[in-house]
Amino acid sequence: MEKRYFVLRKGYLNINEEFFYFSDHGNWETCEILEETENPKLTFSYIFDHILYVTVALAILTIIMYFLTGKLEIIYSGLLIGSVIHLFQRRYKISQFKIPVHKIERIHVVSDTVDITFSNSKNEQVVHTLQLDDTVETEDLKSYLKAYFNQKIYVS
Repeated sequence: MEKRYFVLRKGYLNINEEFFYFSDHGNWETCEILEETENPKLTFSYIFDHILYVTVALAILTIIMYFLTGKLEIIYSGLLIGSVIHLFQRRYKISQFKIPVHKIERIHVVSDTVDITFSNSKNEQVVHTLQLDDTVETEDLKSYLKAYFNQKIYVS
């Protein structure tokens, strides 16, 4: 299987024999360090759970920092800046991820849209939708997927 990359409407799709990489660049070296994802979409339950965990962690850090320094103003501003940076990094991690090929169950191609159905670590089916830039790229991706993923692909 040859390594390939495809230009999406928002970023790149890199494919090799092990993973589908979704990133904002086509660089193979930086794709290798991407993490797998549970769900590449920001859902209400994901956001709520994450905010709950961050709030508990910030409350514990505030208490610890208060006992160490005794100054709440500096602690609050530092924790606020830290939480904003953390949430931006979290959003980046959601948009930059990889999917193992063996977890991909189905690939559905319709005009310039590709739906990839895969299983996450909780064995739940997740659908990730890609938007391609142009018709040439779409046809190139279709032919590549037919060549290497024929048993999983459905083209409409």
